[in-house]
Order: sequence, then structure tokens, then C-alpha cells
Amino acid sequence: MAIKITFSKHAQRKVAERELEQTIIEKVLESPDFVFYDLVSKAMIAIAKVEITGISTNLIIPYVKENDILKVVTIYPCRDIKREIKRKEGTRWVKIK
Repeated sequence: MAIKITFSKHAQRKVAERELEQTIIEKVLESPDFVFYDLVSKAMIAIAKVEITGISTNLIIPYVKENDILKVVTIYPCRDIKREIKRKEGTRWVKIK
């Protein structure tokens, strides 16, 4: 069963700017490599390695779950995921998976 996904206006703008395909977003949300909880925004953070226009990167998707719907808050690529996690884990992000 496919998950129901909605996007904030900010996330819609970022998806359009980055020309991201729905299938890539679904892949990250359904099968993330890492999942964190953001203590500041109270959002879940899904992270997975993806390929966007031939470039290998990690996609970070903060989202909130409202009933059975995942609402994407924003979406951004990150090449150096180890650095991003090291910078935020323990102070802002709590590792779930």
C-alpha cells in the first residue's frame, strides 16, 4: 500500500526547484537509511542515498505524520551526510534508525 504524502508550500517549492520525482521522495520515506527525530521542530527526519540527475547524493526529508498522512516540511540534498549527522545528532536530532 502506497503511503499518502502531502507537501507544505515550502516543500512544494523545493521539489519544483530541484526537479525531484515523486518516486524518489516515496523511496526515501518508505525505505530510509536513517531516521531521526528533530527535537526543535518535532519532525521526523528521513535520510536515504539517491541519484538525482545522475548525481549520487543523500536526500534529507523532514516530515510530520498527521493521522495516516506524511506531510513533508522541506526537502534538501546533502553530499556529506556523515558531517550533517555529526553536527546535529545529540544536540538537535535523536537517532531512531
